[in-house]
Amino acid sequence: MKIQSILFIFLLIFLVSCKMDNQATTPSVKAENMKKNVGDAYAMLNQEDFKAGEIKSERIAAMEALNFRMKESGNKSYTIMDKDIWVYDGVVKNSDMVTGDSLGGRWIDFKDDLTYEYGRYDQKEGTGKYFYDMEKAFLLLIDDNEGMKPQEFEVKMNNDMLVIVGHYTYKDNNMQAKLNRQPSFPIKK
Repeated sequence: MKIQSILFIFLLIFLVSCKMDNQATTPSVKAENMKKNVGDAYAMLNQEDFKAGEIKSERIAAMEALNFRMKESGNKSYTIMDKDIWVYDGVVKNSDMVTGDSLGGRWIDFKDDLTYEYGRYDQKEGTGKYFYDMEKAFLLLIDDNEGMKPQEFEVKMNNDMLVIVGHYTYKDNNMQAKLNRQPSFPIKK
């Protein structure tokens, strides 16, 4: 009888632990499905460590911050950001680096109405809202796609070159990119 009780308890513990393991993998499966919905047109995509619920709450908080910053600045945009198109020349994420033609003609275009568009070559593939704080040199981006988390970057500018370094606010401190200003979209070779 004691052996049956011990086996029953062992079986119960085993079943509960299997169920817990299954529940633990469910959010990552959802995150993977969400990533497929987002696509990879955006060169700075970085949301592997986020679950759908986290993204939603981060977006709400970021939108409040964006609206506050826009109101405080009087919806001020800067020509240094919104003149021409910024074409990705290199992206570093964790220890992976992608440069030049490997980026597939990805670009981002900041507009003077504090919106942005991004895509590949001459194809627009997404839009969003941004705020650039020139004094603090920070850029906040909120994509219109509700599946994408907000992002914040430290900005370093030198003439027609822009370097953005991910900030820890939305766990983007593992990435950075170099962009070059161009008057027109990149051309497929």
